[in-house]
Amino acid sequence: MNIEGWYQRYGESVYRRCYRLCRDRSQALDLTQEVFLRAHRYRDSYRGEASPLAWLFRLSDRCFFDSIRKPPPVALDEVLAFVEAEREGVEREFGDCDLVLRLLARSPDDVRAIVLHRYFDELDLETIAERLGLNERTVRRKLQRFLEHAEKLARGAR
Repeated sequence: MNIEGWYQRYGESVYRRCYRLCRDRSQALDLTQEVFLRAHRYRDSYRGEASPLAWLFRLSDRCFFDSIRKPPPVALDEVLAFVEAEREGVEREFGDCDLVLRLLARSPDDVRAIVLHRYFDELDLETIAERLGLNERTVRRKLQRFLEHAEKLARGAR
């Protein structure tokens, strides 16, 4: 595995992923650098089961969540509107992704990957299940728990 080659090939995609998560160019550059440092450090853990870009995206997600020290606050009305829209199947605006990130900072790791694929990559449940090696029912259940947890969190934050 040649990390330099991966940087040449996937560096821009990793940067865009990082920028989409943090919405700050400087932080996205720092995160991109950290992703490739970790890729080099943990290169032996890449087994070729997924594409190199998928592996780098997982590293990007982890680097981003590692960079969040204190989860930002969430407002009850904002969360309730989001949860209600999800239950009704209303299409979301990308602006809702900021709320999703604030909620994800309080979520377990196994839920984070599912939620990122759903709301940032805009994948359907079947595709998420395939990518993560889970069944579709598990993905649906974890998304439902994420929404329930978000609602409880918002109600408790009041």
